[in-house]
Amino acid sequence: MYISGLSEYLPEQVVDNQYFSHRTGRPPEWFEERTGMRERRRAGAGEDANTMAVDAVRRLIRDVPAALAEVDLIVGCSYTPADTIATMAHAIQRQFQLRSARAVYISTACSSFLNGLELAAAYIDSGRSHRALVVTAEHNSLYANDDDSQSGHLWGDGASAALVTRDALPSSFLDVLDVTTAGLGHLGEGPGGVYLAPRGKGLVVPKGRDVFQHACREMERAGRELLAKHDIHLDHLRLLVPHQANRRIVEHVADKMGLPPERVAYTVETLGNTGCSSAPISLGRYRHLLRSSDLVLMVAFGGGYSAGAALFRAR
Repeated sequence: MYISGLSEYLPEQVVDNQYFSHRTGRPPEWFEERTGMRERRRAGAGEDANTMAVDAVRRLIRDVPAALAEVDLIVGCSYTPADTIATMAHAIQRQFQLRSARAVYISTACSSFLNGLELAAAYIDSGRSHRALVVTAEHNSLYANDDDSQSGHLWGDGASAALVTRDALPSSFLDVLDVTTAGLGHLGEGPGGVYLAPRGKGLVVPKGRDVFQHACREMERAGRELLAKHDIHLDHLRLLVPHQANRRIVEHVADKMGLPPERVAYTVETLGNTGCSSAPISLGRYRHLLRSSDLVLMVAFGGGYSAGAALFRAR
């Protein structure tokens, strides 16, 4: 299985720490010291998870003009939907008239891209699909409270689109060697660690320390187990692409795995936490560093809890 195209969509509006300083009374430096974030992107008027997802697919088509030919599976991934019935997968299907495609919507919070990739692999391996779109979009600002001084500043908006194919195409740039995910709702605070209640308090992190500890531990564990399964030593890894929850988590996971900064993807400084879009966006932004046969490990942790890892090889 191959990643044969990868794109991102980011809204134009930029929100910096000064904005959150005005809203919460905390100094601007506090936010960067605590999370490593300086800026985030925010969806504009008329934008939502569905429109951002569609725009990500449009950019995929720009880079890979034949991307939508013969697509037979659309997996939409998000925990911040515009609509829970007319999902982003259906919006994409209609926008691009993908008449023969299954349309599926999933959410495991910030690990959803890996679950989407795993679902596409299952369809492809079973012969039920040969070309899939795995699309992520997070409209965090729709649900977050900017006056929440503990977690309101964490969230950025953005989307990604990946073309996943059974056979190699001229545009294929990564072999998907393996992908695995796990539900971890039984650990720690589980569903109470971070949650989104649309008719309640919105997107909040009441148990931030528990989320931090489990995110660090479980991303490292998922990555090490996948590498061990394939008998790959960390020295042979070219790039680690962690979910960008905050810089301290990324640095902690990289440090525990013994990887120097130049072998770790960082986008959290300018994009904030873009949820399940953060890992594929980060992968796309570091793609230019990869050479043939380079190994890439992606790890993610999602609220609820959940975790996963994927192993890629550059073509």
